[in-house]
Amino acid sequence: MASEITRIYEEVFSKRMTRFEVARVVGARALQLSMGAPPVIDVSSLPVKDPVYIAIKEVLTGLLPMSIRRVRDGRGELVPIGRLLTPSVRRSLEVVLESWDISRRV
Repeated sequence: MASEITRIYEEVFSKRMTRFEVARVVGARALQLSMGAPPVIDVSSLPVKDPVYIAIKEVLTGLLPMSIRRVRDGRGELVPIGRLLTPSVRRSLEVVLESWDISRRV
């Protein structure tokens, strides 16, 4: 049974970010931006100057030098977030940005 769980983890969860990890990365980066950290993308062309919006855009570019620490087999491993951005995670973040733009126009 334990080997089955390990196999499922390796096939599904080790190759993508969970929604909790996405929220943590976006929240941590938005906090850094709000405290004065320089953005890694050009924000002059963005329609919204909110730190959360900018953080999501930075995550989508995959340029953030952040890693997620995951514990596996009793030892930790650091996984870069750029490697964990799957098309489904990317799509869900883009939907958030689109809804942000729509709500701004109303």
